[in-house]
Amino acid sequence: MPQQINLFSPILLTQPRHFSARTLVQALALLSLGIAALCAWTVVQNTALGRELQSTSQQHAAERQTLQRAIAANPGAAASTTSLEQDLQSLQRRLAEREQTLAELMRGRIVDGRSHSARLRLIARTVPASAWLDEIAIHGESLSLSGRTLDPSALKPWIAALADEPLLAGQSLTALKVDQAGDDWRFTLTQAGARP
Repeated sequence: MPQQINLFSPILLTQPRHFSARTLVQALALLSLGIAALCAWTVVQNTALGRELQSTSQQHAAERQTLQRAIAANPGAAASTTSLEQDLQSLQRRLAEREQTLAELMRGRIVDGRSHSARLRLIARTVPASAWLDEIAIHGESLSLSGRTLDPSALKPWIAALADEPLLAGQSLTALKVDQAGDDWRFTLTQAGARP
């Protein structure tokens, strides 16, 4: 029986060589050609940018010369500029002074229902029926009340009610002084640590 040999078997074929000298030379030539093209493009761009820079520099020099001639022809312009700068500084100083004055005027102002009249209405609305006030003193955030009462025991619930009012937050009226004056009692109600 005759034997057959398959000549197209992968073992019998010549193996391709991926890194042969010829392949490496072709790859190197292709890489060199790409680098040369990139260098040529860079040189062209650099030349164009150089021309643009030179043109811009010439325009700048021409505008500078025109400006210098205009300043030399009108010497009052420099003095006018100085005068305008001085006026601007003066106006800025006046504005700062007015802002400071406005801040001083607004410093004592109480807004959003926290005015002196709102506090006075609260005190008038809550004062016990057996008491009346002779004096209400408000100095900044300090508050003191003085008056007379027929029933000193009615003052303690009133003081507790005032302490719970959000309008008088930070003004706890805890210092109470009661003295008998004839048929009625004189009282002074101040903040703790404040002078009556």
